Amino acid sequence: MGAFLQYVGSIVSRVQYYLEGSYTHRVLLTVVDLFGQLWYFFVAGILITAVISLFWSRESVAAFFRRSSGVSIIGAVIVGIVSPMPTYVAIPLVVALFRIGIPIPVLFAFLVSSPLMNPVLFFLTAGAFGYEMALARVTGALVLGVTAGLVTYALAARGKLGRFLCADTTGFFTVGFADHHSHKALKAYALDFGHQVYHLSRWAGKYFLLGILVAALAKNLIPLGWIVKSLGANRTLSVLMAVAAGVPLYACGGGTIPVMKALQDLGLDKGAVLAFFISGPATKLSTIVALKAVVTKKVFFLYLAITLLGATVFGLLYSLF
Repeated sequence: MGAFLQYVGSIVSRVQYYLEGSYTHRVLLTVVDLFGQLWYFFVAGILITAVISLFWSRESVAAFFRRSSGVSIIGAVIVGIVSPMPTYVAIPLVVALFRIGIPIPVLFAFLVSSPLMNPVLFFLTAGAFGYEMALARVTGALVLGVTAGLVTYALAARGKLGRFLCADTTGFFTVGFADHHSHKALKAYALDFGHQVYHLSRWAGKYFLLGILVAALAKNLIPLGWIVKSLGANRTLSVLMAVAAGVPLYACGGGTIPVMKALQDLGLDKGAVLAFFISGPATKLSTIVALKAVVTKKVFFLYLAITLLGATVFGLLYSLF
């Protein structure tokens, strides 16, 4: 084993010698540096999400809403933020909850807040940008979720909201409400925990590593002056550009965070970063396609208006502090 490690070390030293001073060498060093700064926050987020998933499954969230007919909008927003479920689970869940009589304002508040924050995103954001940015993201999710609930409540009270779901969603997205965790043994919990950690790491890890690579490329290959001139010089313009960029460019939170960290290091205004973090997850392609398939046009455009306007307002306000 010692001989093998020595051999590997010699190969690494040789590669480093040949790459010394090149762009490839700089990119690799940046990748190592970014990974060293963020990996433990990524692991912490995965572990906490896995623990939450054990005791707060999609079924238990549905059962919570079903039992609590008087669930408030704020309660729904908190569930949306804390719950680790992805959008492709949250949207079908909203459809099922609507069919058992949960009020539209509560569901819409959950629908808006759910994509904006989860435990993995919180810890990764805190690791890359500090807890101030992480808490700003949480605040954005809270405020926009509550706003969405109150707006739909006001529209529904005046009879101006209309239908919530499309007419052709009947028979789609069935969600069970049985609690699968009630009689599990310790061994079963341990197996479930390992299963959750494996799949979360496999799914989020590839985007996390890809994001680090893209961030390293941006940091070493994009001219500093261009970034500052295009995005950092005009605060309002940078926020508006970030909101617009979030719609087509956001793919996964774990992969986007290191990229935005590198751009902020190059001069991107922190308000623009926050604006991107709100508009991106709320309007990424997978969310838009799934949402458009189940809700009416009025509800869909109301969702876009609240999230995009909210991203702009929060970005501009945050840039002032």
